[in-house]
Amino acid sequence: MTKRLSITISGAVSLGSYEAGVLWEVLDAIRQHNDNPLTEHNNRILIDVLTGASAGGMTAIILGQKLLYSGDQFQGPYNNPLYNCWVKRIGLQGLQDTQRDEPALHSIFSSDLIEQISRETLMERYKSAPVPPAIPHASAAQIIRIGVALTNLNGVNYGLAVQPEGKFIYIRYADQMTRVANGAASDNQKFWEPLRQAAVACGAFPFAFRAQDVERSAKAEPQDYPAENLMHWDNDPQTFTYTDGGVLQNQPLGMAKNMVDKIDRHQDQENRFYLFVSPNAKDTEANDNFHEENADYVHLLLRLISVIFGQAGFQDWITAEGFNDRIKLLDNRAKDLKEAILAKKIDVECLQTTGTAILSLFFENGVHKSPGAAQPEAMVDAQARIADQYKEEMAALAGIPGASRPFVTRC
Repeated sequence: MTKRLSITISGAVSLGSYEAGVLWEVLDAIRQHNDNPLTEHNNRILIDVLTGASAGGMTAIILGQKLLYSGDQFQGPYNNPLYNCWVKRIGLQGLQDTQRDEPALHSIFSSDLIEQISRETLMERYKSAPVPPAIPHASAAQIIRIGVALTNLNGVNYGLAVQPEGKFIYIRYADQMTRVANGAASDNQKFWEPLRQAAVACGAFPFAFRAQDVERSAKAEPQDYPAENLMHWDNDPQTFTYTDGGVLQNQPLGMAKNMVDKIDRHQDQENRFYLFVSPNAKDTEANDNFHEENADYVHLLLRLISVIFGQAGFQDWITAEGFNDRIKLLDNRAKDLKEAILAKKIDVECLQTTGTAILSLFFENGVHKSPGAAQPEAMVDAQARIADQYKEEMAALAGIPGASRPFVTRC
């Protein structure tokens, strides 16, 4: 089976050049593997998910476009889109050359330079008509999902209904932009311009670069603004002001896992792989020397900054691990149920009757909407999904008349 690779690129501030070098080596290794005449077609490695924060988000967007349409630009380690952006185009002298239109109190370095590089790198392709023929890289899947973390300085309102009336309002500042780049259908300026803007906003490190305005739409982007609990927007689309995504979500592995789940639906996990690219080893940042006696204004402020960025650094690890634990628990329960049925410790007719009665409580009128889900799911579709997810267990129960249906009902 084809091996599918999801890549998450962490925030790196000025070390985007390091990440560019790592990714070149990865891409070149995959290219050599996929182009090898001895490699069977169904044994190739294809990249189908890219997520990132800060410099990593900028890199993820550039990489996604170039893999799909400009694979021939990866000529060598010192001549490829990532190296050209992070090494050839960005330098301290250029960053210090702020332009007259850049307010002095909005950023230390030139945000205009980053804007210019983003346009040259991502939009140059669409200046000519017709658009040049696409040349995919050997490592590119036909469809690549791309996501970047953003810090929304305005915040988005969500509300939970409370009794006897009213809502409990909470605000989310951790934001994202996700897109599905689908071959030729996405090879146009309309698709990539919002991602270009997101790339600039994602890398707008506070104080170093100015905050960026980006227009968003809850109606057009339900994958980023799920309708459940989302408060009504008076204006849609709405302009939000963003800063560096790494402030609140520096390692968006959870975002990658959510995208992967939409592709794999928890199937064929032995052929799913994840690559996490970061310029820093994840050493402990716990501080045993901070106590009440040295918590003056200066040390408290410094510690709070460290805590905020430290928490952002692994929050998605926690999210992803939580999903993995829940899936593992479901897998173990399915295995135990299969073994119990095979050992005839369970009466399958009684199990079917009990399971059907319980499901009727969850699937009122035959449909159920899980918390956080974008759409409700019909019972028949849920049962088909479970049957596919546990097809090996279903095959093992094929010899017992009537056992497969109560197994699916119970799972």
